[in-house]
Amino acid sequence: MRSVIFSIVIVSFLFTAAFAQAKPANPFQEADTLLTLGASLERDKQSLAVIERALANDGNNYQWLWRAARVYYYIGDGVGKNEKLAYFQKGIAVGQRAVAALPNAVEGHFWLAANYGGFSEQTGALKALQTVKKVRAEMETVLKLNDRYNDGGAYLALGEMDRQLPRIVGGNLGRAIARLEQGVRIAPNNLEMKLALAEAYKENGRKEDARRQLQEITNRPVTSSNAPGERHAREKAQRLLAKL
Repeated sequence: MRSVIFSIVIVSFLFTAAFAQAKPANPFQEADTLLTLGASLERDKQSLAVIERALANDGNNYQWLWRAARVYYYIGDGVGKNEKLAYFQKGIAVGQRAVAALPNAVEGHFWLAANYGGFSEQTGALKALQTVKKVRAEMETVLKLNDRYNDGGAYLALGEMDRQLPRIVGGNLGRAIARLEQGVRIAPNNLEMKLALAEAYKENGRKEDARRQLQEITNRPVTSSNAPGERHAREKAQRLLAKL
C-alpha cells in the first residue's frame, strides 16, 4: 500500500512540475508579440485586448499600465480622426497611473508624454500649448532617467517641439539642433531622428549638413522594428533631397 501511495505522490509531483514549466515565463509576451508599433492596426488592437484583460485583474501592475499607454498611443495614431482623441485620453489616464505607481521608471513617463503629444494635435491651440508643457516636462524626465530609451525618442520629441513651435511659445531652432545632434550620437540608426536633424539644418541654412543626413537616410536599409516610421523617413528624405 505504501508503495502505491509513494507512486501516486511521485506522479503528482512530476505533473505539477511539468505544469509549472509549461506556464509562460513572460506574462507580457503575447501582448508584446502582437504589438506592431503601428504597422498593423488590427494586431495592435489584439495586443490592447490582451492588456485590457490583464488590467481588469491586476489594475495596479506597472508593467501592464505602461504597455497600455504605449498601445493606446499607436492605435490613436492609426485610427480615423474622430476616434483619435478617445485613445489618447485613455493613454494619458493609464500613463498617469503608471507614473504614480513607479515615478522613477522611464517607460511610464515616455508613453504618457507620447499620448499628451497625440492629444495636443487633436485639440485647439490654447489646450495644445498647455499640453506641450506637459510633454516637455515628461520627456525631460525621460532624459534624466534613461536618455537611450526607445532609441533616444525623448531627444527626437524635444528636438521636434523646439523646431516646430514658434519662438514666442518656446520654440528654439538652435536648441532643436543641439538636442537632435545629441540624439543622433546616442542613436545613430534612428532614421526619424536623422530626418528631423536634416530639416533643422535646412531651416538653419546649413544645406550641406542637411544633404549629408538625408543621403545617409536614403542609403540605409530599413531594418528596425519601427519599420513604418523608418519607411516614412526614407520617403520624405528622398523628396527633400530632390529639392535641395
